[in-house]
Amino acid sequence: MSVKLGIRGKFFLVSLAFIAVVDVMIGVALDHQLRGVLQSRISDELGRHVRSARDGFELAQLPPTIEAVDAVADRVGRSMDARVTVVDPEGVVLGDSVLDSAAVAAMESHAQRPEIVAALANGEGRSERFSTTLDTEMTYIAVPLYDDGSVIRVGLTMDNVQETLAGLRTLVVLTGVLTSLAAALLAALASEFLSRSLRRLITRAHAIASNPAEIARLPEQATELGGLAGSFNSLVDELERTMGTNAAERHRFGTVLDTMDHAVVALDDEGRLTLVNRHARQMMKLPEAVVGRPLLDYVRVPELHDLVSAAADSKAASGEFEYGATPRHKIRAHVTGQDAGGVVIVMHDVTEIRKLERIRKDFVANVSHELQTPIAVIRANTETLLAGALDHPERSVEFVQAVHRHAERLGRLVADLLDISRIEAGQYAMDVQSVDLDEMVDCTIEGLATEAAARKMEVRRGFDDAPSVLADDNALEQVLVNLVGNAIQYSDGGREVEVAIVDQDSLVRIEVRDDGPGIDPKHHKRVFERFYRVDSGRAREKGGTGLGLAIVKHLVDAMGGSVGVDARRPRGSTFWFTLPKAPR
Repeated sequence: MSVKLGIRGKFFLVSLAFIAVVDVMIGVALDHQLRGVLQSRISDELGRHVRSARDGFELAQLPPTIEAVDAVADRVGRSMDARVTVVDPEGVVLGDSVLDSAAVAAMESHAQRPEIVAALANGEGRSERFSTTLDTEMTYIAVPLYDDGSVIRVGLTMDNVQETLAGLRTLVVLTGVLTSLAAALLAALASEFLSRSLRRLITRAHAIASNPAEIARLPEQATELGGLAGSFNSLVDELERTMGTNAAERHRFGTVLDTMDHAVVALDDEGRLTLVNRHARQMMKLPEAVVGRPLLDYVRVPELHDLVSAAADSKAASGEFEYGATPRHKIRAHVTGQDAGGVVIVMHDVTEIRKLERIRKDFVANVSHELQTPIAVIRANTETLLAGALDHPERSVEFVQAVHRHAERLGRLVADLLDISRIEAGQYAMDVQSVDLDEMVDCTIEGLATEAAARKMEVRRGFDDAPSVLADDNALEQVLVNLVGNAIQYSDGGREVEVAIVDQDSLVRIEVRDDGPGIDPKHHKRVFERFYRVDSGRAREKGGTGLGLAIVKHLVDAMGGSVGVDARRPRGSTFWFTLPKAPR
């Protein structure tokens, strides 16, 4: 037979349950606290005892016999009211204050007792465990004795702790019972008053339901207690619909903010953060809990705060400033003042845009500079020919050869520009597959043999057998031709160029070593930039475009490798690149 409890009964039972839980929690906490305090005091006392006992034994200079050591251990143990044990370097017990000499001689080895092991290893060992000898819980502290590996140990029983805790538990139980009785009486009175008030409210609510004219005279607390279930449920349903709509709107709004590429921050009139999207947290390195905190606590950029002040006066302001650590970031910000107070800041990182603009300007300037010399030479020579040099065959040949040479230089520059443009635009079709590196190197050396012979140079292989690599045939050939051709072109005549292979597990490193004048290490990081030259005059004299190494870097990157340059000793350079090794 089930018994239905009213509000008063439920309130009464909940109160009792709450008090019981609190009493149990207090008891457990006190038990834990007192146990810790007692154990700490015992540990401190044992520490003093063991140091005193060690000093006494070391002063006594006893022979290592059970008869001599046990007698002193008994006296020291009685004076300290503790168990004192002496163990020799082999783990044999020489004395114990609670056992006679015969029992001590029969004791098992103590070499593996945890406190003994810790004392020998760390200078002090502590342990709380059950003693099979005394059949009780003990706390031990052991320290080394003498310098031969002997150990002295002092122990105290935990009986006092257990007795004290038992007394505490009894006191807590008695206190809990008395508290529960007093609380039960108070809960009964409170539940009676609450039940009486609710009954009066329900009676009045029924009266109002039967006579709508009574609504105007309904007490104010009726709307708080919700006696009319139908009206209350309708309000709850409407509230749930409204909250659901608001939650969906907030979710959509938050999703839009977090997926924006721009950083969005909203501030109130006092400069405190009221809204921060994900991109703003990343850009300004903000922690999670920042809403309600002043922006000045996290971002100390005078330009930004000037924009906020300007927007508060004119309702809109925009500007550009640097923000962040090295490398510095260029930030473009737009601040809009709100009619209701506060401002909204929209920021986006324009570092890459400014970098691209700078690259574009440098590129145009470099190309213009590279075109000026050959165009000027071609114009000057053609003008000279038109002015009458054609009538002098021995001179006109020189002018025509100069025009031809610089026209070829223009052609190489245009071809390199087209190559690097296609590569950077991703229009260079790569067909990465297994390539025989032996054959590719041999073809490159053979194709440049004439150029090397003209400079009385030798290009040779510095390896016997190379593994296959994953690469594009045409791209790899262009990389090798550029690197080996540069080595031939910029090395002094009569020297040699070596192509070497270094096996690096999953990668293959291809090196082109020359005996040229070498490159200062300060230029190593920039030699692969477009139009960068270590010696501009010498490079132009050789007819270089300044784009060859940039093309090499882009092609190697596209094939999944890396590229670099190292200095050789005593002279020369090693240009290298890596490619993934082809599976066998």
